[in-house]
Amino acid sequence: PEAAAAAFAMGADYIVTGSVNQSCLEAGTSARVKEMLSQAGIADCDMAPAADMFEMGVELQVLRRGTFFPMRAKQLYELYRTYDGIDAIPADVRTRVEEQIFRRPLDDVWEETAEYFRRRDPGQLARAEGNPKRRAALIFRWYLGMASRWAKTGEADRAVDFQIWCGPAMGSFNAWVRGTYLAAPEHRRVADVARQIMAGAA
Repeated sequence: PEAAAAAFAMGADYIVTGSVNQSCLEAGTSARVKEMLSQAGIADCDMAPAADMFEMGVELQVLRRGTFFPMRAKQLYELYRTYDGIDAIPADVRTRVEEQIFRRPLDDVWEETAEYFRRRDPGQLARAEGNPKRRAALIFRWYLGMASRWAKTGEADRAVDFQIWCGPAMGSFNAWVRGTYLAAPEHRRVADVARQIMAGAA
């Protein structure tokens, strides 16, 4: 409410609650994600590479608490920057990445990725042809994309890899509702949350 009041005092016509809505019942994500968001503190966010702009190094804010995703995504980006392609990655590093992050051989990931782009965007494959670094980017982007899907579907076996977009406003909201019925995600409804924030800002 304090942040909302400050925004209105500076002339804002409206506010957007962002990740707070993602912790509400109506959000199209898993119950596990809503629970993780409801426990987040202000300092529980980190920056991680964005899947759609991976090669450019563009980052987005994600939840750090309860997931290894930010650390692992950054590791993949560093591998992309350091090596000219998958085959240039040292064998021990590649094995660790396959076992701990992908949980499968990178060659298998490439086959699945190539099949996806054959159907959806053949131009991506054409750009990767004869370009090992571009191919590595597509393989690493597979993990980033799947991490979002695992979070949305609540893939229990992949909880440590969940990619959950989240900003510090989530932690501020959780601190504000601590000890109230809104502390539990199963009681959070978007309209009610909005009403409470606006009432507190008034």
